[in-house]
Amino acid sequence: MRRRSLFILVVITVVVLGGGAYAAERYARNTPVAGAGHFLGPNPVITTLQASPTPSPTPPPAPVITLRAPDDPADIKVSGASLFGWAFYDRRTDETVGSANYTKVHNTTESMIKPWIAGDYLRRLAATGRKPTAAALNELTLMLIDSNDVMAQKYYAMDGRNAVLDRFIKTCGLKSVTYRSGWWSYTNITPADAIRYARCIADGRVAGPQWTSWLLATMKKPRGGVKDQISTQKEGGHWGVIDGLPTSLKTTISWKNGWTYQFDGTWHINCMAISPDWMLVVEMHTTGLQKGADICASVTKQLVVTE
Repeated sequence: MRRRSLFILVVITVVVLGGGAYAAERYARNTPVAGAGHFLGPNPVITTLQASPTPSPTPPPAPVITLRAPDDPADIKVSGASLFGWAFYDRRTDETVGSANYTKVHNTTESMIKPWIAGDYLRRLAATGRKPTAAALNELTLMLIDSNDVMAQKYYAMDGRNAVLDRFIKTCGLKSVTYRSGWWSYTNITPADAIRYARCIADGRVAGPQWTSWLLATMKKPRGGVKDQISTQKEGGHWGVIDGLPTSLKTTISWKNGWTYQFDGTWHINCMAISPDWMLVVEMHTTGLQKGADICASVTKQLVVTE
């Protein structure tokens, strides 16, 4: 009886102890991890959930400042000009608009023709496989940035005088240009043909593929203002359209003005500007160079829009 009791005791002990080990292992396997809402396995991977950042609002696109022709060209108003005409070519739409007389009214080109004289020389030289000398390139630069008449006359004469103007008309497809024999400055041009001339510069017909970039870049550098009429070699051409542009557009244009005082007491003045998006020409007769510069700036300002 005593043996049987001892055997029962041993069996109970083994069962109890075995059960305890099993319970402990099971507890270890299923102990909840602090912060977790459920039991994990023996090698738990704890993932920390993070809130998604709030996205920043997308800023609205910056306004685009450019030049556009008005719906009614007659909306462009100026005062103080006895002769006046303007034309605007939109390179984005391939459309030209202007004053009611822009295909008919003529003005003498004066120095506005100098980019042609420079480009004609460079294009023809390149066609022979030659390059301009450093001295020649410097003279052409002065022709454009100082409106140097001496250099313009030199290259006009060197390249054939009237032949230079004949090539001007033919190369650029000008419709109603006339000229006085032996005088580059007395070439008469309408705003419509002046736009054709500007397009001729931009598309490479004037200076050719090798020199068009140089010509347009040099036409960004006129120096000297209205009061800087120092001599026929330094005449100052940094005025006009450039003064009517907002700051963001001033570095985008290539331009050349033309001007002279005539014996009838008026100034013949032209402003031509070439932008990647548009081209603008303003022509007039008026009472003073500053007055003409102001008119060119005024027309420009009236064409500026924010889109």
